[in-house]
Amino acid sequence: MNWKNLFTSGANISPDEVRKFMAGHDPGEYQLLDVRQLKEYQKEHIPGAVLIPVKELSERCDELDPEKPVFVYCHSGVRSKAASQLLLGHNFPHIFNMTGGIIAYNGGKATGGPDFGMDLFVSGEFEDAFRMSYAMEEGLQQLYLVLVDLCDDEEVKALLDRLAIFEEGHKSKLKAKFPNVGQGEDCAPESLEGGFGKEQIVAHFQGRDFSVDAVIQLGMMLETQAFDLYFRLAEKADDPETEKFFKFMQTEEKQHLGFLSREYDRILQ
Repeated sequence: MNWKNLFTSGANISPDEVRKFMAGHDPGEYQLLDVRQLKEYQKEHIPGAVLIPVKELSERCDELDPEKPVFVYCHSGVRSKAASQLLLGHNFPHIFNMTGGIIAYNGGKATGGPDFGMDLFVSGEFEDAFRMSYAMEEGLQQLYLVLVDLCDDEEVKALLDRLAIFEEGHKSKLKAKFPNVGQGEDCAPESLEGGFGKEQIVAHFQGRDFSVDAVIQLGMMLETQAFDLYFRLAEKADDPETEKFFKFMQTEEKQHLGFLSREYDRILQ
């Protein structure tokens, strides 16, 4: 079914409808527009959202693609309604106002500003974007494996092992797509996800009570940040190949988040 048949342009749309739409479409098929202020965006935002404060929208609407649906949101739905009307007045035909704003959005949220994590998500210097991404995936895999050694619950261990296997799958796909990725010592990160070393990870998590619920929430937080980072790296890519690569990695993270969401729904039943 064509997405144009699902909604009436300019209409309100619920956060659940937005979340379901994103789950069924590739990130490049739609646009998320956050019209709040920078500090609000830094505190939390929907992964993959572009920040254009409502007061700047008239001058910056050319940063959006009028051919793709735009889901507009703010804190509670007031500013987004005004922004939606403004975009309709600028001849954007596919505008949808997310009612209730981000406070009503029951999905993964990322933190940090538009440039957050660009050079700090994994420490070190890399020859290209592909090796950096490989190091990120390796770091996340090692984080899960470190946590396996810190917990006693066999069900939690099995979940962490599965998450680590997913990251191994990401690395294998990277190697298959880009054969030179993952070759050499430059791809082994000195620190793990978020720039933490193994000793820091152990110190941070030592003595904590691990549960399936807690591990899933941790995984969703980390994968959400990675999804958001890949989106922003794709936006800032200097060439089509790099942009395509980061969009590929964003899709990979989306699939991983889907698994975690299904697992979370399962334990909540």
